[in-house]
Amino acid sequence: MSKEEVTTKIIGCAKDSFLHNGYHGTSLKTICKQAGVTTGALYHRFPGKDVLYRAVVEPATKKLLETLNNCPTNAACSIMPEQGLILVYLYWDVFRIVVRCRCTSYYNEFYSAIEKSVYHRLSKLNNNYAEDICWLLSRAYLASFFEIIRCDYDFETAQKCIGILENFFASQEIHC
Repeated sequence: MSKEEVTTKIIGCAKDSFLHNGYHGTSLKTICKQAGVTTGALYHRFPGKDVLYRAVVEPATKKLLETLNNCPTNAACSIMPEQGLILVYLYWDVFRIVVRCRCTSYYNEFYSAIEKSVYHRLSKLNNNYAEDICWLLSRAYLASFFEIIRCDYDFETAQKCIGILENFFASQEIHC
């Protein structure tokens, strides 16, 4: 196998293990065995489980953040633009891993970044929100969005749920 094929094989086996066993249940030795590589080959590419985890999830999560940060906020492209939801379903297993492996440092980084994006998108949609209310609504929206992933909703059901969330979170008149 070429160097790229070895790396791809390791990442594929790691993705499978993180998805089925979680972060703590994933063993680097088991990944090596499944990938048919030595532990030295794995550690040469990925110095630890956290680095390997990042290699599995970071490309897709960065694409989602880019989509949220670059899509204009308007009625057709509000809190979670449709292309963001499509991206999540395109990389469905990766986002299931992220949501299920909340114990990782990467989860905290990703959550913080996506929370800021949702906050900015929500605050642009409704200028009536006070800053503290906007943060609370952003967190509630994000918890609901992650629940869709955690519960393994099919795409059509997720679209309906996102539509309801969008209407609820983006159109409320909040008076404090």
